[in-house]
Amino acid sequence: MVYNPSNPSKSLPTPDYTPDVTPASSPVQATFDISLIIGITGSAGLVGTDLVHLALRQGHTVLAMDIVSPEDDENVKLPKDLEDYAKSRYTYKQISSLDYEGYKTACKSARCNALVHLAMIPNGADVDGRFGIGKPQYEVHNSNVAMSCNTLSIAAELGINRVVLASSVNAVGMLFSHRPTFDYLPIDEKHPCRPEDAYSMSKYFCELQSDSYVRRYPSLRVASLRFHGVVRESNVSRKSLDELAGSWKDLWGWVSSPAVSRACLLGLTSSTRCFPEGTHETFFIVAPTICQQTSTLDLLDEYYAEIIKENRLKKSIRGNEGLFDCGKAKRMLGWEEYGFWYEE
Repeated sequence: MVYNPSNPSKSLPTPDYTPDVTPASSPVQATFDISLIIGITGSAGLVGTDLVHLALRQGHTVLAMDIVSPEDDENVKLPKDLEDYAKSRYTYKQISSLDYEGYKTACKSARCNALVHLAMIPNGADVDGRFGIGKPQYEVHNSNVAMSCNTLSIAAELGINRVVLASSVNAVGMLFSHRPTFDYLPIDEKHPCRPEDAYSMSKYFCELQSDSYVRRYPSLRVASLRFHGVVRESNVSRKSLDELAGSWKDLWGWVSSPAVSRACLLGLTSSTRCFPEGTHETFFIVAPTICQQTSTLDLLDEYYAEIIKENRLKKSIRGNEGLFDCGKAKRMLGWEEYGFWYEE
């Protein structure tokens, strides 16, 4: 469906991103070969923990922020190998991203020059009954939108010019929709967004916020990373993923936590020649194969036959090839993920 501005209820537009050729407006080096001081929200979560460890191993300094007590969560503590040589570069603060002044003060005191915002509230049982840990729709929307706005506002106020936001494939409208609508497959970042639920809307809105902030603050660079369902490294195997199977609503996709962590760091450190200042870009961060060890075309024929019949496949699909085009992440960030190709 082409976006029709006279009937916005039919489809939300893909955000009007600042052109890639926007010139840098302040002198920064084209690549980061120096260590950063990175503020990371949601640091005690699956991705947050892996990202903290990766950043420390790569020589960066980390201000980790989450709402959990350092005494109550093992994820706050560094593993032994990092404790020995990276302790001086690691600080944990029990802070909510909703607490603007506390969040800003922590970043200012740590002298952060980069931010990765991972903290979020998931949908509750009224929309997603899988885990029983989410909140009502109004709280999911209001909290997530406020946290991403706080992050961008703090970055602008403190002069932090490198920001990564955790968006989601659901910004397009997938897992929590009644029936997702895809104009074409494989899907890329130009596809219209049609979210139906609070979580998906909040991820879409964080991308709109980022567009606004880079227009007002031309030295700012924001990467919104559209993660798929993140799989713990210990569960990344051909057998485990096949058993996970994935959902038809989000195109049976997946991505590993280590790969997501790498994408977060690349969102901060990639060359300004490829990803200049004054720009906001979205990137799909998804593995190149689906979860299942089966034919992707067979699944499409069962669940999205109209895509095949109406010739809306942009390319030939082989084996269990995934349905997300991550070429932009490869071109601009140098990011890739491996997959488990279908063996007939």
